Amino acid sequence: MSDTPVPQAGTEQTILLQPGTVAEVMTPENRLIYVGKIEKIQNGGGYIRELNDDTLPMVLVNKPVKVRFYQETGNIVLHAKVCGSTIHMWKVDRLQSTFVREQRAFFRQSISIDIEARCSRRAVRSGRAGAQFPCNVLDISAGGILISCPEIFVEGDRLLVDEAPLITGAPAFSFNCQIRRASEWRKGVNRYGCQFESLSPRDQDRLLQAIFTIQRQEIKKRKPR
Repeated sequence: MSDTPVPQAGTEQTILLQPGTVAEVMTPENRLIYVGKIEKIQNGGGYIRELNDDTLPMVLVNKPVKVRFYQETGNIVLHAKVCGSTIHMWKVDRLQSTFVREQRAFFRQSISIDIEARCSRRAVRSGRAGAQFPCNVLDISAGGILISCPEIFVEGDRLLVDEAPLITGAPAFSFNCQIRRASEWRKGVNRYGCQFESLSPRDQDRLLQAIFTIQRQEIKKRKPR
């Protein structure tokens, strides 16, 4: 099956949809509905099957949705309408992109994971260069992490996050990142928005798969038993 071009409003750039691409199906308000894989491209639309063949919620025809996926150049968001469904797959059509890359380069997944981080610069409060500091990851994306930590860092500091256990039983992740935003969160605890540096395409792909796994786990928790 050949790629299907999707025109981007207001620009000459074209997005190519490919069967096999992992995608997030969301409400217009960016609430995740499910994570799926584009199975078939046809007449400007596509079939998106639930990634693990889990049962999908019932959906009305013409329901507006967003379809988000990732290319090497960044995060792609398409607007679409649901035109058919089965228990494992939705068919969407009228795919259209008005903004190819959202201002936030990647979707951020909320999590809570305890980690250890090392700062390459002399830490302000402790005065210990290269020491490890306990931190908590508050959210993560393919582009960076938000952490909380009692230690005082400043914008521009570089951190090494080592052995972050995102998925139970799966290999841990290690990241080099730079602090882009710093703010006080609550008394004695600060928040730091960090951007990944030198993350290889292979590691980024593995990270995206881990984020998708976390999303699926959260969706299952929301389903009534």
